[in-house]
Amino acid sequence: MLHTLHVRNLALIESAEIRLDEHLNVISGETGGGKSLLITALKLVRGEKAQASLIRHGQDELQVDAEFRLSDGDRSRAVIELVSRECGGAIEDGLLLVTRIVDRQGRSRVRIGGRPATIGFLRQLGEFLVEIHGQGDSRALMRAGIQCETLDAFAGTTPQRAQFAAALTVARDVERRLRATTGAQQERRQRVEFLRFQSREMTELRLVEGELEQLVAEHQILANLDVTRQRLQAALGALQDEDANASELLAVAVRSLREAALVDRRLEDSQEALDEASELVAEVCRKLQSGLARLDLDPRRLEAVEARLDEVHRAMQRFGPTEADFRRNLVQVTAELLAADNSSDDPDALAVELAGKTEAVAVIGRKLMRARSKAAEPFAEQIGRELKDLGMVHTQVRVVLKDEVAESELLAQATEHGPSVVDFEVRINPGEPFRSMKDTASGGELARIVLAIKKTLADQDRVPLLVLDEIDAEIGGRLGLQVGQKLHDVALHHQVVIVTHLPQVAAFANRHFLVNKEIAGKGAEERTRSQVRQLKGHEVERELAAMTTGDGDDLVALNQARSLVRRARPDAAGAADA
Repeated sequence: MLHTLHVRNLALIESAEIRLDEHLNVISGETGGGKSLLITALKLVRGEKAQASLIRHGQDELQVDAEFRLSDGDRSRAVIELVSRECGGAIEDGLLLVTRIVDRQGRSRVRIGGRPATIGFLRQLGEFLVEIHGQGDSRALMRAGIQCETLDAFAGTTPQRAQFAAALTVARDVERRLRATTGAQQERRQRVEFLRFQSREMTELRLVEGELEQLVAEHQILANLDVTRQRLQAALGALQDEDANASELLAVAVRSLREAALVDRRLEDSQEALDEASELVAEVCRKLQSGLARLDLDPRRLEAVEARLDEVHRAMQRFGPTEADFRRNLVQVTAELLAADNSSDDPDALAVELAGKTEAVAVIGRKLMRARSKAAEPFAEQIGRELKDLGMVHTQVRVVLKDEVAESELLAQATEHGPSVVDFEVRINPGEPFRSMKDTASGGELARIVLAIKKTLADQDRVPLLVLDEIDAEIGGRLGLQVGQKLHDVALHHQVVIVTHLPQVAAFANRHFLVNKEIAGKGAEERTRSQVRQLKGHEVERELAAMTTGDGDDLVALNQARSLVRRARPDAAGAADA
């Protein structure tokens, strides 16, 4: 169960901490007060997508901390194993702290038990800890896929549906390979021939790594050979070959300064600097001479370099434009040729394999449909019993399993949810025919049907925390007590959190939390924030009265509120009166 939820800097919530009861928890408050933000916080804990816009204005990040107390059930053991495997360490005293932080860039940080974790793992873990249902679930339940998942949850056939989906994917992949092999043989041969031509062209070029850059540099030297020689000779002449060249003048200066330094030791630094300059000029002269020697090249070398450059440039135009692109293309062509040479996709062998895979899909599909068929009637009967408690005495629900498709059409018509569709049909009034749920129920009727289905599934599924976001929005006050009683019954086996606008539902709460807005500060310093607090004693009755008439001090509404509490929770009402 979720013991404590702490929320910081989530939209209008600056800071809030709530401690939940292990049974039914109700959240109420004025429209726009921030009730849905608590559901958003739980969605973040469950690993759902976060946006930077959720962060409170003026803050850098939001943070949600959820402390779960684990029991001895199978789900808790699965949670402990998951956390131990993914995060390391042990869960001490059955307490698991889940933290989600979102920054201004929309990036999330997750900590599980104080250790870093990924969003993907948080989603996986969240499926064991929290289940959230909103108003949109009423419409979602009209989809065939969701109806399949719902029936499977009751029948315990979710693993079989997953096996069917996996087998279907494998069979369709074999079918795709067979179609590609039999339908594109000529295209494949043409492709292989083209790849071999490309490979031969690139391989015969024998391009050495870095060769293009070296060729460009060498061509620049060869194309400017005469000009370079003239300039080197001029520089060398000025330094050592001409009359009064720099080397001879430096030598005279060095001798003169050396003799002067014998007399005035303060000139020794200058003498050493001049010696270094003389040596530097001598070194430059030697390099210039080497440079001139290198220019005595074979005159035909320029033609060879230009021819090689043309060859390489043409190859780059086709397989480049850079040398790196050229080499990458060569690797890709080689790999594709190797894959083509090693391909074992023989049409006859693939046809045999496809027949086997299709048969495997059919076998799993038949087992899945038999299990669904066996569960369909008990599932519908249980929903009918729950609907009677919700004021829909004459409503009947049945599960229609469409005829299985022929094996020859299985891969074309099946979906990941099974070999044929499931349809929930409803008869609201006696004497009327059954019709598909999506074509029958009104908003309020549909909400009650969804609640009945959730109650039916709750008896099968022991998810610790069930969160309901205004799923009673289209149910009137006349049926509120029945809905509240149904939620109370669900809360006997689950921890339940519900956002509601119905006082008849809220009266059943083991703990009631009020969310409202307040404005703090003055002038430019004014800030709006949502506060969350647990109601106690007569505060509950005042809130129920406010939910009824909008005035928590209205005496008539207060008496009605007390009556609601007595009917819903006699023990709590007696304690309040005391």
